[in-house]
Amino acid sequence: MEAKNILHIADIAMIDFSEEELAGFEKDFNETMQLIDEIKEIDTNGEITFQVNDTVNNLRKDEVKESLSQEDAISNAKEEKYGYFNIVKFVD
Repeated sequence: MEAKNILHIADIAMIDFSEEELAGFEKDFNETMQLIDEIKEIDTNGEITFQVNDTVNNLRKDEVKESLSQEDAISNAKEEKYGYFNIVKFVD
């Protein structure tokens, strides 16, 4: 992956890189992308594997409990808009 693409992703994630950090990150990022490409080539059309051991999920029983009102939920929000959390849009 080219440095400009990595800088674009870093900008979206609001991460700043020095030139030295970018050079190291570019190598690591390319290795990671190569591993992902190798994983994509694995044939997964066989038997479905949910778990490879005999572990049983120990799930708690769902219980209905009192929850916060909308006003209480946003009371400590940095920004609020129309009664909801106002967050920074970072994906076009």
